[in-house]
Amino acid sequence: MSTGINHLFAGYTETLVQLKEFFVKKCPVNLKKGEVFLDYGDPSQKLGIVLDGLLYSSYISENGQEWVSNFFYPPNHAIITSHESFMLGKKSTESIRAYEDSTLIYITRAEYDILTKQNPQLEHMVRIIAEESYIKALKRVYAFQSLTALQRVKKFIAENSDLVSRVQRQHIASYLGIHRNIFTRMLHKI
Repeated sequence: MSTGINHLFAGYTETLVQLKEFFVKKCPVNLKKGEVFLDYGDPSQKLGIVLDGLLYSSYISENGQEWVSNFFYPPNHAIITSHESFMLGKKSTESIRAYEDSTLIYITRAEYDILTKQNPQLEHMVRIIAEESYIKALKRVYAFQSLTALQRVKKFIAENSDLVSRVQRQHIASYLGIHRNIFTRMLHKI
């Protein structure tokens, strides 16, 4: 596990050993650039971990525009699913695609239910991870509401500098809720 998420797994050594044993039996899945992990309208029955590569999620706004909503890559942003769809069994309002050739492993909702019933500590660990995810999402909402475009760009670069060279400017701009040209201008100011 990476240093960034080690604090989430403190005290779960036995659970992590059980998870590793379970996942050793799973075959990694390779997605080529552009291939779909989850498509709009599909019920999400998969919870994955990106081992290598980069995926992204997007949604379509009420005016029909597609927006990038998240990037998934190891080590700190490696858990992939449409949480609302996975947890509530609803059709996905998101699409998750490989941004570059990627390798991942995943479990189905049925496997997840079995694992959490067999191991209450795993269910607790998942709740802690979900709470961390919620806090990150809340901070992102606050940033959108209170930061200028330039401040959002600076914050993104500070937190995700490795993505700037891997992701097209238009996709980062979409993630930040700004136009590509504005994003490019902001990059030149930094």
